[in-house]
Amino acid sequence: MSESQQDVKQETPSMEDVKEQPSSEDVNDAVPYSRFKEVNSNYKTLKGDYEKLSAKVNDMEESKMISEGKKDDVIANLKGTNAELSKKVGSLEQYVNDERTRLLDAFPEEKRDLYSGVDIVVLRDMASERTELLNKNQKVGVNTSRGGSSMSAPKDFHELSAEEKSDPATWQNYLERFRRK
Repeated sequence: MSESQQDVKQETPSMEDVKEQPSSEDVNDAVPYSRFKEVNSNYKTLKGDYEKLSAKVNDMEESKMISEGKKDDVIANLKGTNAELSKKVGSLEQYVNDERTRLLDAFPEEKRDLYSGVDIVVLRDMASERTELLNKNQKVGVNTSRGGSSMSAPKDFHELSAEEKSDPATWQNYLERFRRK
């Protein structure tokens, strides 16, 4: 062997030499699922208890205000809460009416009055069944003479005259008709 070429012997590391690489994740921050589930259930229980106590405190405050003769303040407070709920109810009713109108538009005019009193869920089901039936019965026309093109088919090659066969512009137009767009 020449000196320029040397045998390089590569050693394979043994299992004792291999050190574990520190991972990018901090293992100490991982929470076992059982602990997570326990803490989560405790949180939900405490939240439910808090909501019950909060409702009781509100009821006690209202009864205390009523016993002190401050009925007007209680009524004003309830009306304020009622105003917020009225806005939400109004927007929900508007959505339901818009949805009902949209669904009724899928039916013929003579049946709209008949279906106007039907529950919105039933109306949705009826409208979806109607559109499915209409889509099944509707036939799509396809020109099978040309594979997916809406252009008219070009003349056959044997129908071209000698002048058309020798004209480059005619050939370009002829070939252009075969190109899909």
